[in-house]
Amino acid sequence: MKRFLFLSVIVFLVIMAIVSLYEREDDKTIPQKLERAMRLTQMMSYQDDDYDYTVLYPKFFEQTDDSLLDKGCCRFSFWQDSTEIVQTAFVEPNPDSLTVEQAMQKYASDLHASQQIKGDDYFILSGSLHTDSGEIAGRRYYAKFVQHRKLWFVQSLTYPEDCEQAISRLRQEIDKWKVWE
Repeated sequence: MKRFLFLSVIVFLVIMAIVSLYEREDDKTIPQKLERAMRLTQMMSYQDDDYDYTVLYPKFFEQTDDSLLDKGCCRFSFWQDSTEIVQTAFVEPNPDSLTVEQAMQKYASDLHASQQIKGDDYFILSGSLHTDSGEIAGRRYYAKFVQHRKLWFVQSLTYPEDCEQAISRLRQEIDKWKVWE
């Protein structure tokens, strides 16, 4: 009888320890859960039929149907509670044949960029997200523009400011992005 009672207490303690671990996962914030998911998820590959570029996106992001978008555009999103992250890729014409430097200055001004990185055939901009009426509090963007002839291939990410650390893997993917692999 003493053994049974002792084993019952041990089993009870083990079950309580397991339950408390699961409860801790539920106590985590969305950015913490998202950071873990980003670290563990498989990246999927999207191939654009119109311009033949490739984009990698997290498996748990939802893809918007291409028929709803403009030619050469794709969109992937994550939405939970009030947290929305949107990854897009699109093709922008360069009718004025702007150089990388000129385009970086133009788009940095248009997008209110607070950070700019310039490469040989690309530039990266980031900052607070704005609309015509001003800054959207707590929202940020990160975008890479790659020049090819009279076109700009653009991959961008919009996300809540508190998810900056959580989306670092996506930012690294955008940094490494080559239009044609």
